[in-house]
Amino acid sequence: MRGQNTVGTMPIGRRLGGAPGWLIVYVVVCLAALLFAAAILYVTSVQVPAAVAGLSRDGAIARPVHGIPYAGMINRAADTHHLNPALVAAVVATESGFNAQARSARGAYGLMQVMPATWREQSRARGCAVEVARLTVPPCMDDPAANIEAGTAYLRRLVDRFKGNLPYALAAYNAGAGTVEHHDGVPPFPETTRYVRQVALAWLHLQRDGTLSPVWRALLRSAHLERYARVAVAIGVGALALPLFWLAQRPLFIHVGRGIHR
Repeated sequence: MRGQNTVGTMPIGRRLGGAPGWLIVYVVVCLAALLFAAAILYVTSVQVPAAVAGLSRDGAIARPVHGIPYAGMINRAADTHHLNPALVAAVVATESGFNAQARSARGAYGLMQVMPATWREQSRARGCAVEVARLTVPPCMDDPAANIEAGTAYLRRLVDRFKGNLPYALAAYNAGAGTVEHHDGVPPFPETTRYVRQVALAWLHLQRDGTLSPVWRALLRSAHLERYARVAVAIGVGALALPLFWLAQRPLFIHVGRGIHR
């Protein structure tokens, strides 16, 4: 009988070979979510404190902006009212995300979320196209140039009222000047504290780069999710451990010789 070498397989624990497709997708999604949550934590715990401190110190230093919606209008209005264009752009980014048709539940309008009462207080007349004027009462609140002009003029009044203290002026833009004076500082309201931090963060990058990338706009919109980001990081780490546990339970097959038969 001719000799024949037979080869069999024996399970010794786990299976060699590539991971299944669903597992690769699962890991990629978990890593993406984990990285996004970690980025939010980095921004809120490292960059925001530096931004608030820098705003108090350097927020009045003029920095023209570019590469963002309405940059020309922002630069002109800031120059007219002797404000830093980067600061005005940071307010626009935080208030409306550069959406000229933005509305708030409290009735604020436009790019800088100007309230109708604040709009009426501005003595300077603002004209706009008829089709835009009829959309709001008072008219023209949806017009980008008119809204930026009104919001910038109001912000200038607040900066003067609080003697150049920009965090106080920003808090007043959000919560009202009387509230800031009553608390002798930024009111201890979560919304107002979060608002000042977001404007400061946007200002930091506008002051440095003169613009805001789409990535930073997304992070600014997500900065208020700090408490959820901490939970997401913990969940993400646990979710990434599950595939390792799953692989540890899978059998591994290797080829072993059973011997030679003659």
